[in-house]
Amino acid sequence: MKKTYNVEAARTQLKNYLLYIAPETNQSELEELVQEFTPQYFTKKEIILKAGDFSDTVYFITEGLVRIYYVKEEKEITNWFLPENRAFTAAYSVLSGQPNYSNYETLEDTYTLTISYSRLEFYYTKYHTLEHLGRRLIEAYYGAFMRKTFDVLFLSAEERYNLFIKEHESILNRVPLRYVASYLGLTQETLSRLRSKF
Repeated sequence: MKKTYNVEAARTQLKNYLLYIAPETNQSELEELVQEFTPQYFTKKEIILKAGDFSDTVYFITEGLVRIYYVKEEKEITNWFLPENRAFTAAYSVLSGQPNYSNYETLEDTYTLTISYSRLEFYYTKYHTLEHLGRRLIEAYYGAFMRKTFDVLFLSAEERYNLFIKEHESILNRVPLRYVASYLGLTQETLSRLRSKF
């Protein structure tokens, strides 16, 4: 059931996240940008973005959980989980102008703040410190993407599972095991065996 959404508290949450990414950002310029974000609510199991769509919306999750997945040979392959205090966009679609290739689905009722990427770029042009913030956001996204790629290619199943527990402890009991197994590149049986060791 949708509850009352405190937009100003959500914007403060967003501002704190952005300052964590780029602490040197000018506060008044950041405040101006944050006021441009508007609230959007999604129910559990709702598709925010689907493969094949075009999107230039940037989302910041203030409460809830989002799964990113694609479909291959009629199987859903999970490649990311996004809990509170994470920003996301259909990066490939935004940067290339081509259709998005992933699905973004809520696993819980989810509250977000949103802005169009074109509006974000307006602020990057308007203020130098916000342009720097934008670069830091892209660097953080790319770094996380490269880390995930490395983990899948070079870590054993047990190492991937241990790393997931360490880095995603806050969502362990919020995500169905089949999605965790898919994210780790494991069968559910293998994941169950690994879980029984701990």
